[in-house]
Amino acid sequence: MSTLNPTQKKLLGELVDVRHSARLGIKVERMERNTIAELAHTRDMARTLGNAEIERIAAERLQAARERLIECRFHLIETGRRFMQLSREVSEHLPRAAWLEALSVNRSEWDTALMRQHGDDPGKVVCVLGLENSATRDDGIEMRPLNWCYTMALMNATRTSETLDRALHEATNEFFGGAFGEYRERSPLERMGIPAHMIPGGDE
Repeated sequence: MSTLNPTQKKLLGELVDVRHSARLGIKVERMERNTIAELAHTRDMARTLGNAEIERIAAERLQAARERLIECRFHLIETGRRFMQLSREVSEHLPRAAWLEALSVNRSEWDTALMRQHGDDPGKVVCVLGLENSATRDDGIEMRPLNWCYTMALMNATRTSETLDRALHEATNEFFGGAFGEYRERSPLERMGIPAHMIPGGDE
């Protein structure tokens, strides 16, 4: 992409960087979830065996791991927001081929009917069509990290914004013939974007 001007090169670099950040964040989140499971098991075993010191140490480390997981998930949410904001600039200033390459979209997908209809910016290609890294058959979230981060950002937005939450609920409910019932307001804890099970001591 030697023909890109400095602004375009900067945007392309930011797109690559946000994708790398998303993939790394997902890996760290998985590691923290595994750590939490192991520490909870150690704490419970120590409690069963009556080893108060090991139980105390495991409980302290468990709390620290839960806090790191919360931080990691907020990082993923911010990455999703950053990607959606960046998508608008990228679609306006970058050649389409440049950002499709950066997202590793399979060339066979570049000119399909769906791409002609919905593929005019990176956000739609990633979040609507799910074509990030489409050359691979692996459907793991690490292969579609930007899609996952966007999903987390959207879920967080519905938790923290009653207006958006209600609108999405009503639209989905209408589409599925009322299957989801009446709208239920979220608790203050949910409005903060932090599920109860992620609060230290929440599983005890």
